[in-house]
Amino acid sequence: MLNYRYYLKIEFDSPVTNHSFTVRCTPAADGRQEIIRQDTRILPREFLSMNGDSFGNTYFFGRAREPHTLFEVVAEGTVKTGIEDSVEAEPSYRLGMYAGQTRYTAPGEKLTEFFSGLKLPQKEGNLEKSLCIMSALREAYVYVPGKTGISTTAEKAWEIGCGVCQDYSHIMISLCRMAGIQARYAAGMLIGEGLSHAWVEVAQEGRWYGLDPTNGVRVLENHIKISHGRDYGDCLLNQGVFTGTANQQQTVSVTVEEAGEGT
Repeated sequence: MLNYRYYLKIEFDSPVTNHSFTVRCTPAADGRQEIIRQDTRILPREFLSMNGDSFGNTYFFGRAREPHTLFEVVAEGTVKTGIEDSVEAEPSYRLGMYAGQTRYTAPGEKLTEFFSGLKLPQKEGNLEKSLCIMSALREAYVYVPGKTGISTTAEKAWEIGCGVCQDYSHIMISLCRMAGIQARYAAGMLIGEGLSHAWVEVAQEGRWYGLDPTNGVRVLENHIKISHGRDYGDCLLNQGVFTGTANQQQTVSVTVEEAGEGT
């Protein structure tokens, strides 16, 4: 079992009003993980509701009309992970949305050229092919923070030659979809301290299998999943709009550690 703590603070240098926001910070309950306990605190909380999006992810929607200079989210809990090595997939008619490329994953000339040089096992299933794609990606790509941003596409990240977990995931999704493998973006938390994390899930025989291309591992007991979608844009952990001209400073921290006995 894993204990987690997700903390988000946004400070405004002058008061804002009519602040509408959505926050995804609640781990998903599925065949791979079970929610043992959870506690989420969001301020301001003039109006707050919990909803589900079209992908089945849980999110909080809120609205704060009164002037405020601080927005804060604290999500804590315990999750039992690694129950199974995969989760049940949606009906086949819904999987088509994960086959086509998106704005983030659409390959260009350089990524298409790299894909054409891959030697994938033709007689193996999607999981084995995806493991080969992940291995080739890790040999050719380097983890370097600060070189890409949240709007960087898979093709641009590949041209840069280095990036972070979001880039690894978008590139791998692009390659998988070029190989005819339905693949989706997953966002969540990884054991340790730092920021949120991203990885890939690939479909095979009615199941989703998680692969973490940044670390080159299967997603089993060290990952806590929050949301999934076609790409990063479907899995934003927080977004909002407000009235005002304030500048904002954002602080995010994520801590995941093994739960002690008696938790």
